[in-house]
Amino acid sequence: MVLIIDTETTGLRGIPEDRVLEIGIAEYDEVSGDISPVYSEMIRYDDIVDFDSKYVNIDGSRGIWIYRNSDMRMEDTLNAAKDLDTVVREVRNIVSGKEVTSYNVRFDFDKYLDLEPWSLKDIAARKMDIMELATAKVYELADSDSIEDKGLQERLLREREDSYYPEKWVRSIDAYRALCPEDPMGLEGMRHRAIDDAVMEGWILRALI
Repeated sequence: MVLIIDTETTGLRGIPEDRVLEIGIAEYDEVSGDISPVYSEMIRYDDIVDFDSKYVNIDGSRGIWIYRNSDMRMEDTLNAAKDLDTVVREVRNIVSGKEVTSYNVRFDFDKYLDLEPWSLKDIAARKMDIMELATAKVYELADSDSIEDKGLQERLLREREDSYYPEKWVRSIDAYRALCPEDPMGLEGMRHRAIDDAVMEGWILRALI
């Protein structure tokens, strides 16, 4: 069994400059092949209005990015049922002694979940990074003209060629579409929130394994 964790955060810098606003955990049972949601919570921060007013993104825009680019709103954070200490305690209880991973371990864990107050590296074993495995497999398929969606394949190859970075990571939604063309979780209507993404990443991991 592997637990896949996805976070929605205030930004890309990590703790202490940034915060986890929402966390979702899905479970992949390697024996049965089942992927199921385990945990989903938003975190209440009573000072988020002040935090948001002072927040500046890397591109110079003001305000927390996710409030402007998803259906998550500041009111969701202010009205969340559980505070940070409660969510941290519950997450640590769930993952203790388990194998955990994410789609981009260097972001979710290195910048957030391995640091205080989460400190998951002390209690959970780290599985492979789904993003690294997915990127290698998706480009292998693209290079051999094996992705069913040819429009997606062409875009992925073009983006890799045009990328400034030597390693062009494949986005989770693109990895899912390339590796799970039958769409087992049903993307239509999906909100792309933490738990949705964690489940999707579970399907990616299943396809890879």
